[in-house]
Amino acid sequence: MLRSHLLVCLNQRRAILLRMTTWVLLAGLPATGKSTLAGMLQSRLGGIILDKDRVRSALFPGAATDYTREQDDLCMRAILDAAHSLTANHRAEYIFLDGRTFSRKTQLDEVIAAAGLSGAVWRILHLSCSDAVAEARLNREDPDHPAHNRDMELYRRVKKNFEPIVYPKLDLDTSDGVEAVVEGAVGYLVGMDVRAQGSEHRAQ
Repeated sequence: MLRSHLLVCLNQRRAILLRMTTWVLLAGLPATGKSTLAGMLQSRLGGIILDKDRVRSALFPGAATDYTREQDDLCMRAILDAAHSLTANHRAEYIFLDGRTFSRKTQLDEVIAAAGLSGAVWRILHLSCSDAVAEARLNREDPDHPAHNRDMELYRRVKKNFEPIVYPKLDLDTSDGVEAVVEGAVGYLVGMDVRAQGSEHRAQ
């Protein structure tokens, strides 16, 4: 009888966890493919992309955009409010948080704390690529990208000050193209039993 009761409780807990929303934090330097991967994952898994750069363009259009930390932080607060609402109302199984490098631990802390308060689980995908690949990507004009301050100067500045990610994450090297890491990312997001917070991994 006790065994049967425990199995029922475990199955109920598993069902609850499987219904939880997962917030996916796309971390990495500019031009490592975060937005591209977010779009590919959305196509595969569904969900909603919340892009800081596009939120900033909407809130601070044209000349009102100054790319300051204050604007970035305000936009992230708006995104986290939206993510909370989407999670509370079960609007998406996955919410992809794009447009921020998450180069500082405090930025990760903020999102992880908000996910906990919202009843969501979280995953970190840490993207990287070689400097040469990043430079080639940045040298190609992308009129559709909402952030117009992306260049090698920004890349080097963020890289110099990028703090180690101390939380569980999946490392993805996109030097050979974002397409090469999609399967690994999908497996990381959906392959873990009852969405337990993962440990550090590196895509093969």
